[in-house]
Amino acid sequence: MTAMTDKATSAFTADDQRKLFSLLPTGVVAITGMTADNKPSGLIVGTFQSLSLDPPLVTFSVGKGSSTWPALRAQGKFTANILASDQNDVCSALGKKGDDKFKNIDYRLSAIGTPRIPNATAWVDCHVRSEVVAGDHFVIVGSIARIETGFKHALVFSEGKLGACTTLEPQTKTSTSKRQEMLSRISDAWMRAWGKGETKAFEELVSKNYVRHSKSGDTVSLPEMLKQIEDSHSAFGEFNVDILHAIDEGDFVALHWRTQAKHTGTFMDVPATQREVTVHGASFMRHRDGQIVEEWVVWDPRELLASMEIWHLGDQKRMSA
Repeated sequence: MTAMTDKATSAFTADDQRKLFSLLPTGVVAITGMTADNKPSGLIVGTFQSLSLDPPLVTFSVGKGSSTWPALRAQGKFTANILASDQNDVCSALGKKGDDKFKNIDYRLSAIGTPRIPNATAWVDCHVRSEVVAGDHFVIVGSIARIETGFKHALVFSEGKLGACTTLEPQTKTSTSKRQEMLSRISDAWMRAWGKGETKAFEELVSKNYVRHSKSGDTVSLPEMLKQIEDSHSAFGEFNVDILHAIDEGDFVALHWRTQAKHTGTFMDVPATQREVTVHGASFMRHRDGQIVEEWVVWDPRELLASMEIWHLGDQKRMSA
């Protein structure tokens, strides 16, 4: 096996790297401690995480230009306050430079004497275990002394904005497979009906009240649509329909299709030209309880007439549409 190297990769800037990693959501954690003159101070990090379970260790990084971390480091201990989704004000206050960051922030001292900010999602009291320099940052390892959890959802930071996590409803394997099966059934039946004139499978898929809408606002029933399929196959030979894209979303299925055929009979008042024609279009179908109840179709007759090289009729059809 030969390893491939992407030679097209270009140089990137610090801003490029920062922008890329802003796409990855992170927690918002207030690292707090006491200064040498026994005043609370702190800073915000988005790099806090668990490092080891045995022994229990955590880690985070701080820019080498920080004026707050050296003061906390000197005391050898800190609390990581995992901020809650309603603590934007705390994040803003501790994210600024200055000596009086706790001016409007309440706190209580932990068992190891570090500030704990009330109503956070969780608190992790730590002793500084080690620190290394990595590029333009200090990487700190803390030894956990005590942990406590609150009851609120955590604040997150992503793409330059603060936010909260949203729980996604689990998509069961059964529901996913059913949707995929429905998409496959509709795609196959629709392609057989229009591509080969075999309409039985499609007829079995539609409801009694099925209706088809055109972009002009006209509607046709199933029998009328079947007649359109019959007329199309009477006017064109070597009929071939390809589904270029098939998408399902909720109770909708969308098909992006292409039809290629030979004009061998009268169609849209145009006698046979024996020319190869191509038409692109899209069909959107709504289904319920395993049956298609509505369909919307969009295609441009001018593309068909252009393939026939009947340009003036194409203009007339457009004007009368």
